[in-house]
Amino acid sequence: MKNIVLIGFMGSGKSTIARLLADKLDKATIDSDDYISKNANLSIREIFNIHGEKYFRKLEKDFIDKFSKEKDFIIATGGGMPIFNDISTLGNRFYLKADFDRILQRIQEQNDSKRPLFDNIDRAYNLYTERLTIYEKHCNYIIDSNTTEEIIVESILEKLYKES
Repeated sequence: MKNIVLIGFMGSGKSTIARLLADKLDKATIDSDDYISKNANLSIREIFNIHGEKYFRKLEKDFIDKFSKEKDFIIATGGGMPIFNDISTLGNRFYLKADFDRILQRIQEQNDSKRPLFDNIDRAYNLYTERLTIYEKHCNYIIDSNTTEEIIVESILEKLYKES
């Protein structure tokens, strides 16, 4: 089976849905940011601070090159990966599309300090609106992720089964 690749803005549910899909399909899941951070032995924030964004985007490209040759993974990408890199070879791409208010609510509920972008809500919103059409352009399917995790997973599975 081709990889299932989840794209979308931070807080859209990519990591959570990847884990749920992996359990349901008995597949391995991988989060690109976690993978990059572990291999660099630095947090994403530290990679940006020490080496800069250009270096981080190169690490994302290396991730894409590696996992484009793999199958049967459920991949949760970082929010910027499809913005700065060609992800078309990774697998079936599902855009988890959530309203900004829903994303903001999720991040506030998680009290997630790993998301410094949300220290400035206006900047986060502007970035969100800039990326909407790019996510749509780089996906095979758009999935409404304003709903429950169960419905999101079922929507993805439905698209997969129609394809096969």
